[in-house]
Amino acid sequence: MRPLCHIATALILLAAVPAAADPDADFAAALRYHQGDGSLQDYALAADHLHRAAKAGHVGAQNMLGRYYFQGLGVPADRAQAITLLTAAASAGDPGHVLDLAQVLETDPATLPRAAALYEQAAQAGLADAAVSLGVLYQDGRGVPRDFARARALYEAPAAQGHARAMNNLGLLYVRAHGVEQDYAHAATLFAAAAEQGLKQAMTNLGVLYENGFGVPLDEARAAALYRAAGQGAAQPLTYQDDTRLRPPDDAAALVQAALSGDPIAQFQWAVQTLQAPKPSFDDSRTAAQFLQRTAGQGHAPSMYNLGLLYMRGIGVPQDYVLGHKWLLLAQARDVPLAADAVRQTAAQMTAAQINDAQARAKAHENG
Repeated sequence: MRPLCHIATALILLAAVPAAADPDADFAAALRYHQGDGSLQDYALAADHLHRAAKAGHVGAQNMLGRYYFQGLGVPADRAQAITLLTAAASAGDPGHVLDLAQVLETDPATLPRAAALYEQAAQAGLADAAVSLGVLYQDGRGVPRDFARARALYEAPAAQGHARAMNNLGLLYVRAHGVEQDYAHAATLFAAAAEQGLKQAMTNLGVLYENGFGVPLDEARAAALYRAAGQGAAQPLTYQDDTRLRPPDDAAALVQAALSGDPIAQFQWAVQTLQAPKPSFDDSRTAAQFLQRTAGQGHAPSMYNLGLLYMRGIGVPQDYVLGHKWLLLAQARDVPLAADAVRQTAAQMTAAQINDAQARAKAHENG
């Protein structure tokens, strides 16, 4: 294993980047491009600003750029460089930055002991997430000796404060009688509290208890409902976006005729009406996609959003996450109300390379 680079190495890695005249301004710009706040979301451009600010010693930029390198967002994935930057940021003592470094180090068995020490440091500073992550290491015996009592102690304070993962993990200790007397009823209470916060693992664990009648009344219907909820997750279904600036059509036949004649407003309205129908036919879905491709190409923002959903879902067009995300990014940059949530949800289904590609295509569209 290559040893961790020293903090000074981070400056060497960044030496080719011009120094920032104002690292705070560069970091603020990076955040805007990262979030797509008032601009097209662009991780590559955010990374450019982060490089300049990080070279000037901006700790937040070092941390964020390290996470970019670890995930491969806007830059090629490079775990060694990520650790170098994250180490530089963590050396300033911010518990959140210490936690970020520990999470990366935990991904390699060789650096687990170092990750455990950093989790301990962040936990001592009051970070519940760090205490829970350290508890998992003690529970599993990874990087530290297995110690169920220590894991329980680390989970209890965050669990008392309502930390979902802590409650779920503490519940597992009671189910398995690891360091405590087996207590299914107490485990069920903990799983239920975590499930209410949307933690899918807790929903599944609570479902197992209901399916078997452990600590709760036997209730297979309740178990099935919990399993379904865990599978679906907490994300709300994305809906198609209408354009309230346009007057609704008075005559359906006239709308069809206007759409077929090339009227872009009619094409958009017909497409949205068709897609909002319970079960549009394949031909109607394909025609709706064709109409939206035309109106989106003409710069109509709600059309961009709806076209993005079609590509993500493979409705009327071949499924293509990159093209779908591209159109959603363009819609987000134009402040379509539903677009920001759609960008977040679809990004969770994509690889870093796909996200980078979609952002590059969106930028090319804007510049074309």
